[in-house]
Amino acid sequence: MSKCIFICSREELSYSTGEGLYQICKKIGPDNIIPFEPKVRVTRHVAYGIVNPKIITLQEVGNSLLMGQIFGKNDRWYQPLEEFPDGSFTLYRDDENLCEIVSDPAASRTIWYYFDKNIFIASTSQRMMVMFLGRFEFDERVIPWMLSTGSLGPDFSWDKRIKRIPPDTSIILNKTQWFISKKSYPLEFNLVKRSDEQHEELLKETLKTTFQLLNIDYSQWVLPLSGGYDSRGILCLLNRTATNFHNLKTITWGLESSLTQKDNDAYIAKELADALNISHKYYHTDLSEEPIETIINRFIFAGEGRVDHLASYMDGFKIWKTLFEEGIQGTIRGDEGFGWNKVSSALSVRLNIGCCLCTDFANLKDYKKYGFASQTLPEQLQQLKGETLNVWRDRLYHEYRLPVVLAALTDLKLSYIEQINPLLSRKILQTVRQLPDHLRTQKALFKKIVRSLGPEVDFATNVAEASAEDILKDKEMVTLLKKELTSNDAKKLFPAEFLDFILKDIKTKNQASTAKSTSFSVKSSISSITPGFIKKAIRKVVLPNIDHNILAFRVLLIIKMNHILKDLSK
Repeated sequence: MSKCIFICSREELSYSTGEGLYQICKKIGPDNIIPFEPKVRVTRHVAYGIVNPKIITLQEVGNSLLMGQIFGKNDRWYQPLEEFPDGSFTLYRDDENLCEIVSDPAASRTIWYYFDKNIFIASTSQRMMVMFLGRFEFDERVIPWMLSTGSLGPDFSWDKRIKRIPPDTSIILNKTQWFISKKSYPLEFNLVKRSDEQHEELLKETLKTTFQLLNIDYSQWVLPLSGGYDSRGILCLLNRTATNFHNLKTITWGLESSLTQKDNDAYIAKELADALNISHKYYHTDLSEEPIETIINRFIFAGEGRVDHLASYMDGFKIWKTLFEEGIQGTIRGDEGFGWNKVSSALSVRLNIGCCLCTDFANLKDYKKYGFASQTLPEQLQQLKGETLNVWRDRLYHEYRLPVVLAALTDLKLSYIEQINPLLSRKILQTVRQLPDHLRTQKALFKKIVRSLGPEVDFATNVAEASAEDILKDKEMVTLLKKELTSNDAKKLFPAEFLDFILKDIKTKNQASTAKSTSFSVKSSISSITPGFIKKAIRKVVLPNIDHNILAFRVLLIIKMNHILKDLSK
């Protein structure tokens, strides 16, 4: 799905609106490809512009616009207030009286919106919105969230006027009276009493039915295949349901050295593809020969600085450039919500889901002394009365991690090619929300089903990519981090005391290895003489630290996006 901006104006739109949207679209496209020509439509009160449009996944009826894939048939998708479709999409639907913006069941593609007395804007790009509005108002509340999670957090955008649409929700504009309202499907875990065997049969049937509803030409799509359960599950389900399955292409990416490691994603994925007799290609994500600053800037522009997960993009987006230029329409992604890791406390829930507060970390717990905005977990994300830790964990995954973190990762690719997430179907998510804790924890039931689908190929125990900490400790990267944190832009946003605090513990790989070796030696000596009950007590109260190179990169994202959005609003 390409990036898009959709505008509904109370007054008649000016003659120059079309040209303005065209120029915005031209500026938003990636710098390492030649995007398709922007698509712009302007009527008296409604207009939209689409960057690098993918015709195969684009539907238009009047002013209504669907970008992505609906699972199954829905002939009334374009009419406001009709039932929400199921699928992976961004949906803008419009008639004479109403304009409705609809997110998909997991908000897998983030839609932002802005509303005032004259105009209603919805977009998959904050940059496009700021450019159209012509001004930028930085929201300082994102700072503690970016520091503690590497994301914008559950409620905020870079601009304090721009809001995010939650999963399975629509924002409805009444054009006659000019007000907006919200409509949502409830995101609730209602555990149903069934035997494990009955739960298994229901989930199997739901998976099968969902995949039968996919109606795509697999010769134009690729499946990113790892050695784990999620993508393997998709592969095996397609093998059992898709009529043109053998046209599907599978791909894996990672370090070149990973190909020869038998317990690795790269090695296992190739074995899996061979076992089912489908094509497979491996892409290297070793560091691009481009300057590191070029790579970082491209990462920030593609994803608008919403997430710090850099590792898969150190090739400078070469994979996505190649897929675009080879005419691939999109990827079938294995994002899912079947359950998450074991937890033992409220802190472990937040750490597992990545919905952490600054106060959850020893080196950030005093964040307020630097004058940063106060940070609290929104009420709707707090543990409910009577809610088990495991239910809370998985509700947070559906309500926070999917629409905030994974959607931001999806956004990085959508400037290049389309993406669908069949495992995030509404029917699948609702079935998961009925499972007891023991069938969701560690994705126990889903893993059992995937193992039953075959083939008998081992599962990977190691990933093919470099770790974020290794990447951020590269000498050239450390030089860039220090340059950004000592810049004038940094000093305008952050107090000198905080910047010094981050800078003093940024390390290169060599420095980190020496420090780790010394630290391990001291810890080992202490550990050998510490009683077990004291160790257990310490584990309950000692907070973790965030690596300072990671903190530095998160600060860099804040600095860069603030600078970019200010420049765009001039």
